[in-house]
This record gives sequence, C-alpha cells and structure tokens, in this order.
Amino acid sequence: MIEAWLARTAAQLWAAIGELPTPPRDLAPLVSRALPLSVVTLPDLDLTQIEHWFRQRNVPYRFLCRNRALYGCVVAARGHGLLFVDANDPAAEQRFTVAHEIAHFLLDYLEPRQAAIAALGDSIRPVLDGERPPTTEERIHAMLGQVRLGIYYDLMPRAAAGGIDQGYIMRAEDRADWLALELLAPAEAVLAAAAPLPSTTPFECSRRLFTVLCDQFGLPPAIARDYSAMLARQIARFSMAEWFGM
Repeated sequence: MIEAWLARTAAQLWAAIGELPTPPRDLAPLVSRALPLSVVTLPDLDLTQIEHWFRQRNVPYRFLCRNRALYGCVVAARGHGLLFVDANDPAAEQRFTVAHEIAHFLLDYLEPRQAAIAALGDSIRPVLDGERPPTTEERIHAMLGQVRLGIYYDLMPRAAAGGIDQGYIMRAEDRADWLALELLAPAEAVLAAAAPLPSTTPFECSRRLFTVLCDQFGLPPAIARDYSAMLARQIARFSMAEWFGM
C-alpha cells in the first residue's frame, strides 16, 4: 500500500498542475504551473556550466565543491527555484531527473519552508532567505532545524559507471526517488498495465514489469530494473527458494 505522505504529495501536485498526463509523463513543461520552479536544460551539465549560466545573468553564484558531471540540479532561494537538467541525456533519463529534482524541491525545500513560515510567521522569511541571522529564540525553535537557510541546492551526481550513485541510499534521495516514481509510474497503474502477470518464476514476473516500465511509462532502464524487482517481490511475496528457481 502506498504511504500516505506519498499519495498526498503526488495528488496535491497533480491538482495544482490541473491535469494528469498520460505516460510517459514529462513534467518539465508542466511544473511551472504548480510550483515556483523553472526548468533549464544545458548540454554536458556540470557545476561549472551552471555557474557560467548564472554569471551570464550577473549572478555571482559559486558551488562550494569540486566540479563534477550531473544528471540534474536544483538551486533555490527566497521561495523560488531553478531546475537544471542535462540536455544531452536520453529523454527517459531527463524525465526521471526532472521528477526527482521536483521531489527534492517540494520535500526538502518548499514544504519545510512553508511549515516554518506557518509556525513562526512572516518575520522568519529574512532568516530563511539568509538576510539576517536567527535570534536566540528562533535558533532554538525546532522548526528551523528542518529548513535549509539561505540558498538551497541539491545535486543529482552522475555515477562513474552510470545508473544510481551512492546518494540513492540516503533518506532524502530515497524519498525523492519514491515521489518521482509515484509521479511517473504509480505502482497501481504499473500493475494494472502489466496484468495479467504470468504465473511463472519471480524473475519472469520482474522482467515483464521491467518491460512495461520502460516501454509504457518511459523510465530509464537502471531505474526500471530496481523498481520492477521491488514490485515483483511485493505482489507475489515469493520465497527465497522461488527467487532462485528452486
């Protein structure tokens, strides 16, 4: 069963967008209807490319880390964000990157920010925006512990061999992946599209789901492989012996 926060967040986003597109879903042209977030595509995306993009617009922004290649990146400040994505990636990869970074913007930036403002009032906005330090009372307020002050950024690094990098196992990355999957390929819709599942081995079940995820829902193969295996285990609850064909 889908977790309540996941269903709620996805439903709120689709309601704000005003439509539920058919798969494969491309959120890039839709997201600005619902969120203060704009999508920017740049070829061969890396940190220096993004810094150069800002310099061209007279914004002296620098990342405090070494340059590296990226699938995508969100930079947000004062309640608004920019979502950068590699224009050279395959369409399926771009769709997942956009959904993943939208999830970060919602879950890790906008929702905590809105919760802090609701709890502490508009006077906290300059603190959230990095324009003044928090007072002692504000500093000890638990709400501020949930919010990134000043400029927020999230990076989706490109692993050396492609696929999912180490950040995937971290809680924030895991939550962003789950929301991205719920937006692009909800489990119920995937299972309905894959039915009737062949009552054969777990591996054949997973392979059928993998095909549906790639061909109908447009997920990248690396993402579809992990997701299909998880769905197959959930729906069949195969024993360890069955997974190994024994």
